[in-house]
Amino acid sequence: MITIIGVAHVFDVHERLREEIRSRNPRVVAVELDRARYEALKEAPSSGDAPIIYRVMAYVQKRIGDEYGVQPGSEMKLAVDTAREMGASVAFVDLPATYTFKRLLAAMSLKEKLYLVFGMLGGLFVGRKRIDREMEDFQDNEEDYMAVMEKNMPSVSRVLLDERNVFMARNILELEMRYGTVLAVVGDAHVRGLVEELKEREPAVVRLKEIMEEKSTDEVKFSFSYDVH
Repeated sequence: MITIIGVAHVFDVHERLREEIRSRNPRVVAVELDRARYEALKEAPSSGDAPIIYRVMAYVQKRIGDEYGVQPGSEMKLAVDTAREMGASVAFVDLPATYTFKRLLAAMSLKEKLYLVFGMLGGLFVGRKRIDREMEDFQDNEEDYMAVMEKNMPSVSRVLLDERNVFMARNILELEMRYGTVLAVVGDAHVRGLVEELKEREPAVVRLKEIMEEKSTDEVKFSFSYDVH
């Protein structure tokens, strides 16, 4: 059985994510990381030597994360920690980040690079209310957002989403064959593509919108590698 949980790097969904993993008790937890990226998240290194686009992306994510009191990527570390606490195995199922970034820079046209840079620069000045509104719009109109992205930045859509979805889906299938039950924690933008890739397995799905809605209700009330245990 396969379960896919959609999260976001800049929203605090930690308690709900921990509850989902514990309640579903998978034999293996797969995360949208490669091992090198996981080690980098643990060490929180400087990105000063990275290409300028990467540095801007990292800064924008950190700034937005600060708005919500969250360290970008901490939800992936929590998924790994929770799996280990339960005695489940951990699998890093994403393509190497360095490979993906090189592929992206090579594939993008000048127009796409400019579009991406101006979009990231705009992210330096958005506040929490606008972020919340845009996230809500995305969740309600995901197909429209994806269509706009595919039109304006086809290389970004292909390299950052499509190619990684195919790679991760293949690894998730292998995990299911080996372990029987697998729970995959991925960015919410990957969920739709992964479900399509894995449709014959009819995966259970928990979207970010569901987690955020349940969290709000609670607040009102009060390369592919293994870490085998």
